[in-house]
Amino acid sequence: MQCFQYALDRPAVKTVLPGVRNMDDLQTVLKYVTSTSEEKDYSVIGEFAPQDATEICVYCNHCQPCPMGLNVGLINKYYDLALAGDEMAKGHYEKLPIHADACVKCGHCESRCPFHVKQETRMAEIAEYFKR
Repeated sequence: MQCFQYALDRPAVKTVLPGVRNMDDLQTVLKYVTSTSEEKDYSVIGEFAPQDATEICVYCNHCQPCPMGLNVGLINKYYDLALAGDEMAKGHYEKLPIHADACVKCGHCESRCPFHVKQETRMAEIAEYFKR
């Protein structure tokens, strides 16, 4: 039940289509309709995140969708790879249809980030880095 609720709570998700192999699977899936709020509570998932990941982008894309269309996770990933010395990362970044400099600092992504990454600041930093 928790997985269904988690998926349905994601922005832009309207439906979840689970796989059903047989009648037992179907009965299990249909229990969601009568599940209590406690049975649907997926807050335990947050306990599995590494505690030292606070303010570090892990490319989970919980920040999506970006109103400006930025692929925030990939932008961060290419930046981190470039900082780590990956010479191909800049080329991958440049192939993205929308770059970090398109960020309008609306805060949409920051309000969704389970790791409290300051993406507005980070996008400015990334844009400056890739301008070189």
